[in-house]
Amino acid sequence: MKNNFQPMLKRFMVWDKKNKTFLTTPMEMWQITLHFRDRYHQLYDDNGNSRYTFCQSTNLFDEDGEEIFEGSIVRDFDESVGVVYYDLEDGEYRAKSADGDSFELAESSRDLKVLGHILSNPELLE
Repeated sequence: MKNNFQPMLKRFMVWDKKNKTFLTTPMEMWQITLHFRDRYHQLYDDNGNSRYTFCQSTNLFDEDGEEIFEGSIVRDFDESVGVVYYDLEDGEYRAKSADGDSFELAESSRDLKVLGHILSNPELLE
């Protein structure tokens, strides 16, 4: 029997804490790869803190076809707003609202709207 398993590529967004922006171009992503391999010291600030935050894709898309990443701020059909995270206990992506309630993404991703990201738009949760 032939194995037809094809692993899904992992996609990430990278937040540059120093410049307070997401890296957006392939060249910027390539440079981060070089930093990992050749310029380890440039990944950290003077206090030894990580300069970058990596946000993994959920492999889900909202109603407009926008990709949903960890940290995305989403609104569901009930007008609840939450931040996307991976629930290790349940093994699924969920969104957690400011009041602590959470909802699963897998069943309702087409009913979601990405509003922004917690790193670049934290005010959207207020």
